[in-house]
Amino acid sequence: MSIGGETLLLDKQVYIYSLDTANFYNEFETKIHNKLNKSYIYKKTLNKIINSKDIDKEKKDKIQTRLIWNNKRIKRLKDDLYKEFEKNSETRKLKKRSLVDRNVISLFDSVLTRTIGVKQSELTTDIIVVQTYFFQVLEQLIQDGFTLDNEKYICFTASAGQIRTKKTMFIKESVWKKHEKSLTCGLTVDDINAKGGMNTNKYLAYLALCNSATDEWIDFNIDRAIVVDDLETDVFGEVDYIDDKTFDVTRRSMSVPIPHTDGCGMILPKVSSKSFMVRLPFIKGLLSPFDFYDFAKEHSAYIIKDIYGKEWDLRKDEIDVIFTRSQFKMASFYSSWQDYREKFIKYKCQAAKCNVEEGDIPDAKLNYQMLQTLSDMTNEELYRVCEPTLTELENIATDKSTMFKVLGITKSNKNKSYIQKSIEAYPPLLNDYYSKEILKSKKRSMVNDARSAKLKINGKYTFIIPDLYAFCERIFLNIENPQGLLNNGEVYCSLYPEHEELDCLRSPHLYREHAVRKNVIDSIKKKWFITKGLYTSVHDLISRELQFDCDGDKSLVCADETIIKVAKRNMENAVPLYYQMATAQKGKITSEEIYKGLQAAYKGNIGIISNQISKIWNSKAINIQAIKWLTAYNNYVIDYAKTLYLPIIPSEKRKIINSYTRNKVPHFFTYAKKKKKSEVEPLNSSVVNKLERMIPNKRIQFKKIGGEFDYKFLLKNKKIQVDNKIIEKYIELDRSKKWRLKKSDEKTKSKSVLYVYNKIRNELLEINEDPYYITDVLTRYLYEKESSRKETLWQCFGDILYENLTKNLKGKKSCVSCGTIIKVANNRVKYCRKCSNEKQKEWQRTSMKKSRKTKNM
Repeated sequence: MSIGGETLLLDKQVYIYSLDTANFYNEFETKIHNKLNKSYIYKKTLNKIINSKDIDKEKKDKIQTRLIWNNKRIKRLKDDLYKEFEKNSETRKLKKRSLVDRNVISLFDSVLTRTIGVKQSELTTDIIVVQTYFFQVLEQLIQDGFTLDNEKYICFTASAGQIRTKKTMFIKESVWKKHEKSLTCGLTVDDINAKGGMNTNKYLAYLALCNSATDEWIDFNIDRAIVVDDLETDVFGEVDYIDDKTFDVTRRSMSVPIPHTDGCGMILPKVSSKSFMVRLPFIKGLLSPFDFYDFAKEHSAYIIKDIYGKEWDLRKDEIDVIFTRSQFKMASFYSSWQDYREKFIKYKCQAAKCNVEEGDIPDAKLNYQMLQTLSDMTNEELYRVCEPTLTELENIATDKSTMFKVLGITKSNKNKSYIQKSIEAYPPLLNDYYSKEILKSKKRSMVNDARSAKLKINGKYTFIIPDLYAFCERIFLNIENPQGLLNNGEVYCSLYPEHEELDCLRSPHLYREHAVRKNVIDSIKKKWFITKGLYTSVHDLISRELQFDCDGDKSLVCADETIIKVAKRNMENAVPLYYQMATAQKGKITSEEIYKGLQAAYKGNIGIISNQISKIWNSKAINIQAIKWLTAYNNYVIDYAKTLYLPIIPSEKRKIINSYTRNKVPHFFTYAKKKKKSEVEPLNSSVVNKLERMIPNKRIQFKKIGGEFDYKFLLKNKKIQVDNKIIEKYIELDRSKKWRLKKSDEKTKSKSVLYVYNKIRNELLEINEDPYYITDVLTRYLYEKESSRKETLWQCFGDILYENLTKNLKGKKSCVSCGTIIKVANNRVKYCRKCSNEKQKEWQRTSMKKSRKTKNM
């Protein structure tokens, strides 16, 4: 059941096919593949029998013999398949029968989809995603492309998210040739190779920027933007230096080079008063509002140099946006900023924005990585941290405001689904059987989340922004080591003006990374720092401590007094980790090098290392040194795809690590990662494991909310009769929908949901083209029989239901107190007559009490 989490707005998506390498097999490979699949199924069946409790020794021995034989067969078949791969010399063809509903996923609108002209809600074959199971096939697809309907497809890109799931995006060669220069601002692979080339994985990552979910930045003017050098200084402080050869950890006081503006630029507040992430061809990062014009005016310094050495006058050139070199990923391949600007206009390139700073930032939740590092937290302290979550669980079935929060019906949710909007407009809808089932499902999920440390806290996620005043001191006044407005150990965050200290956190959180800082609020900083972001000091090693860039990274800014107290205690002897990273090697971009780069990237698995660190944090004897080694190693693995450098942890240190990591994952992974009991360690007293007993799973008892629910408010025609033809088709489609969704990948499944519901809607409209008629028929049928199977109705026709509801409620509204529907002349009326009288009496009683108190004083 779903509500809220993902807003299924059917007109905001495009659809593409997501396939795997098996969809490109030839006839002989397919035969072997089918036999291999049967052998794997047989292996699973045998393992299930052999692990059953009732099996006797004789039968177990027989099954074991069969298992050995089957494993040999699997190996032989895999060898045969590899041989067939090597034999293939033809360009691979995509099987037409692979283009089925369950292989469709949704993509949000992006520069890519807008540029190549994919219409919203359209299923396109212009781009296709391929997941890798066999590298030999991927290599052939990258080297030679593949064909579908006499169209050739070529390797396009792979984003960071796709790399984690071994996915590569391909594009029609004809489409690429037509739109290449619009997507690359005129920069071709030949141009790049002519200037010495670059790292292929970096190139693919930069190319993938056009596939980010974005809105077009319609009024962007490239002529009012420039690019300047970043602010980087050496910051002196204490670090734990980790040698990449010996992995020895040495406490040192040293200068550390910090690129403060890494990924961050500025925009004048008159253009945007909110921070947002920006995308242009080969330009990405965060733009934060800062009045650099006012700064220049105060210091009579209007001249600024770009990265190519050209001087610009803020007044004459009317500069609104200042990008930084770190944001301009391909700066070295353009002769000047003017060269980029001219090509941007010539090839009709797009600017785009995403993740615009929210007006109402919702409260955040802790996660197990952040909690497990507070390893000495007492039961009493943990209970205090759990209290808001426990209260919410207690009130989920009885308190309307809690129900609204749980269902995502909040001010901060600007993209409410149709059922959320409907419940908000008509609270008695909460009394419906389907709504109760949703709440039950949410409650189960909340208990699991809470037991895996997703706890409600006094904290919010917000953009991390450097001290932009210091940045202006560098670029306008040429001060080598600017002072800025924040000292070491200080931050500025207007979300918490009354809190002197904040715990600044960021994911992933592997080592002890609780950056407790003093929140300094004063009139000068308020003038310059106008967003809700977390502003950090250029004299602080906080970016090393939290391992952040400023290209859109967010910090969980926590004002919970208990967490801050415990964090300070645990951070007494902790300093940032520091280790030298390798640099990415550059070379000519060729299909062969692209394959090598992707192969290296696909082999990296940082999830395994993260889990190994969790095993140590949740063990009986925590080894901090081992955690430091693994944290450094994790970051080398992340960079391996670009650098191809991966240090080897010395055997004596690996032996220490293995003494922990050979164990199963922590017990709470049954909740955090849906692991089976047999896959986790027994329950121990680590801080996160304690949550299982602290978070109860009580049976939910609903209290009636508001007035009587009347489903007729959802109808357009209240006299509608049941149409059996529509009902029968609905039941058939509702039951079959799970088979139309991908089963293997939950993330891919969620992406294909949009398409499947859109298809169901269209199939129902084939019976009767009037969506209002179909909605009324289904609503009467499902609500009169109090069915819980209404998800398909709401996902397919939620827009119609909400439209009917708002029309039927015109001139009426729900009493804020009891939920009874009342007629209203204006929006100022909140209560029915009965509740209004009660509120009036309550107000009078309160006034009398205040009056008595005043007389007695």
